[in-house]
Amino acid sequence: MDGLIQRINKLDRSAVAVFAIVLAIVLFLSVNVFSALTFSSARSDLTQGKLFTLTQSTNNVLKTLKEPVTLRLFQSTALLQAAPGLNVYSDRVQELLRTYQELSNGVVRIEIIDPIPFSIEEDRAIQFQMRGFNLTGAGEQGYFGLVGTNSVDDVQVLSFLDPAREQFLEYDLTRLVFNLARSGKPVVGVIDGIGMMGTPRSNNEPWAVTRQLNATYDVRPLKFAANGIPSDADVVLVAHPAGLSVRTRYALDQFALRGGPIIIFVDPFAENSPTDPQNRMQYLFPSSELAELFARWGIEVPTGKAVGDRSMAIRVSAFAGPSRVLVDYVPWLQLRPEAFNAEDVITSRLQLMRMSSAGTIQDLGMDGLTVTPLIQSSRDSMLIDTAVLRRRDDPSRLLDNFQPSGVRQNLAVRISGHARTAFPTGAPELNPDEDPNANPNAPKPAEPPLVTEGNINIIVVADVDMLDDTHVANAQGTPVSSNGDFVVNAVENLAGGGALIGLRGRGLSHRPFTTVERIEDTARAKYFATEQQLEQELQKTQQQLAQLQSLNRDEKAFELLSQDEQRRIIEFNQKMLTLRQQLRDVRAALNQDIDRLETRLQFANIALVPLIVIIFGMIHASWRRAQLRRARAAAGGRTA
Repeated sequence: MDGLIQRINKLDRSAVAVFAIVLAIVLFLSVNVFSALTFSSARSDLTQGKLFTLTQSTNNVLKTLKEPVTLRLFQSTALLQAAPGLNVYSDRVQELLRTYQELSNGVVRIEIIDPIPFSIEEDRAIQFQMRGFNLTGAGEQGYFGLVGTNSVDDVQVLSFLDPAREQFLEYDLTRLVFNLARSGKPVVGVIDGIGMMGTPRSNNEPWAVTRQLNATYDVRPLKFAANGIPSDADVVLVAHPAGLSVRTRYALDQFALRGGPIIIFVDPFAENSPTDPQNRMQYLFPSSELAELFARWGIEVPTGKAVGDRSMAIRVSAFAGPSRVLVDYVPWLQLRPEAFNAEDVITSRLQLMRMSSAGTIQDLGMDGLTVTPLIQSSRDSMLIDTAVLRRRDDPSRLLDNFQPSGVRQNLAVRISGHARTAFPTGAPELNPDEDPNANPNAPKPAEPPLVTEGNINIIVVADVDMLDDTHVANAQGTPVSSNGDFVVNAVENLAGGGALIGLRGRGLSHRPFTTVERIEDTARAKYFATEQQLEQELQKTQQQLAQLQSLNRDEKAFELLSQDEQRRIIEFNQKMLTLRQQLRDVRAALNQDIDRLETRLQFANIALVPLIVIIFGMIHASWRRAQLRRARAAAGGRTA
């Protein structure tokens, strides 16, 4: 009888176990189906900077849309099948487009089109100038691009959705939607003294920062006009105003006092200024300033002084005697988030900027004017004469003579408040040379009334070189810094926009290893004095040895030298070898901390994570066994 009961209990337990397994499978499938339907757009972004999380700027743009925007994704099935990596990226694009549609409450409409070769859909792709890729030898093309249109038939095109730009996908899509949502692009007038607009006659392309501005704004060069700056200019950008005429300065003064926003780039030493064709070491326009306007706007940019910063210096390759070494070049700055004003919308999200021989902007403390720093150096900085920089001396000399001031220097500022004109007597006389097309017999145009005071909105940057392509983007057009983002942010903020500011600076091809660089800086500070002392001693020993060996130039054989001279030569040779070995040891010590960090990282990646998983599994298994033992003991007690 007991045996029968045990068999029945065993069968019951088996049935319960089977039922539990079936129930677990059903629950697993149900939970997955429910999650797929309910949380299809949910994600966890663990990247630094939240590169894959939709920003508040995107949410604001989508939720404020009033007119419908249609986004047509042209993707060839054959192209996606031929490129598996592109197929995965296509899923990411479609997911993001669906999110845009949901956040806009259907105002953004999505269409996915397969442009089959020789179809009407392919004709539309060609009409929109989609970038095609050969699929077969017969010339069949595949496409993967996006076209946006609005209710008034404005068109924005992304001819190819490049997977290499995945980190900029949200920015590209939101910018496209934003441009379609507004009527007309703001006009940016540029007074170009450095060549950023390009020169068609010499086939020089516009700089990368200009192309970045052109994507969102109507960028036009400003030519001299007797009546001042045109009223349809929403923002004026002045780049390197070297030799700017007094009449043009007056036009800027009046534009600013009428409330016109201006962003100005000046420089105490513009390293990218044109050089004399007869003497490449002679700069044609080495510096620029607007002293009389700045004085009225409450700031001063000292001429002939550039900012050097030891903690922000960019490392360059230079010669120290016969050998090439890496040395920090203090006038070239690599600016990280601690240099940016986190409370200003222009700079709050920037990651990395580069400047070369930038000047300092000093606040004169004028009543009624507020000067807000946007970018600052560290306290480990000093002012350097630009004459020294023009000579291109050994960079290590600047480092040896460096004496930090303990003061943060302003590299870029925002100026707002009430200002007065720099031309209280009225407009300067018109110089005929400024307007060569003017008819000398024509009557002079009527002067607009003088504005003597008004509220201004101005941004001043004490570096022009930051606009150069070497500081903005690489040869492939991928940003290497946030320099372009800063310019577009500033223009956008001055123009009264700001919708895209939160999207910028979210992805760079250059992401510095700050921990490694900090270890290098610490090690260099620790061993720098020893290295310098050994180098000086080695140089002195080499000079002494050279003096002794010069005795052989008098056709004296080595054996004929005195015993003392021979001994000293041998001693100097031995000392030189010893010093060289000590110098190698010191330089090797610089890398020990970095090597230890690399070893720790390798251990963490290869062994630590699996070890943690194993330990966790063992603990969990032990806990389960203990639970099982307690359950059995409890069951035995009840049976008893």
